[in-house]
Amino acid sequence: MKTKRTLAILTLIVTCTALQSCYVAKKSNDFFGIETSTKNTLYLIDVSGSMEGIDEGSIKDQVMREAGNTAGNQVSKVIGGKIGSILGKQVTKEATKLGAVKRKLIPALKGLPDGKKFLVYSFNNDVTKQATEFSVANNTTRTSANIFVQNLKASGGTNTLEALLEALATTDVQEIVLMSDGLPNSGPEAVLEEIRKTNTNNIIIHTIAFGEDADLDFMRTLAQENNGTSITSKM
Repeated sequence: MKTKRTLAILTLIVTCTALQSCYVAKKSNDFFGIETSTKNTLYLIDVSGSMEGIDEGSIKDQVMREAGNTAGNQVSKVIGGKIGSILGKQVTKEATKLGAVKRKLIPALKGLPDGKKFLVYSFNNDVTKQATEFSVANNTTRTSANIFVQNLKASGGTNTLEALLEALATTDVQEIVLMSDGLPNSGPEAVLEEIRKTNTNNIIIHTIAFGEDADLDFMRTLAQENNGTSITSKM
């Protein structure tokens, strides 16, 4: 009897903890403290291997990924069945840098006010566009963007320069939010120098750095030189 009660309590605790992670049902009017603006915002997401502890990921990234796998498996076993499987996968995904992006960005996109113009790109070696032009926020466009973000997987290198140049060249862009661990393939200074020459329209660039091994100097400088806010996420 005692064993059953203990198991029931443990199951309840794990379920509640996992459900708090179900960010897909939440809304937010800010993103890591950056308030949603009236500007046309392009969200630029790093999906290189280091964002999930694979390919170019550091040892610490890989450890975090394995820890997430273990925790997810435990949740799945304790709860059991289809619900346990779903919640277990959720916990596994959240243990990485890319998981942290999804956990915050999806509620922010859900919270975009009707009429707000936005766009989502992801990048690793290449740039992938959720759409080719700005969408006006409504139930359909918010859902489409969130599905795109939810399905992102990490692999490959970090071509930050190409991604930023693509973003800056996008028609009607006024504001860019770069989410990355700030480890560009081409080197930080090369990226900064090219953006100084290219961003002649004074487009705002906010930066959100993920992971303790992130290049914080690069991310901070990029934001400061482009009238943006620099945030460090502790995941």
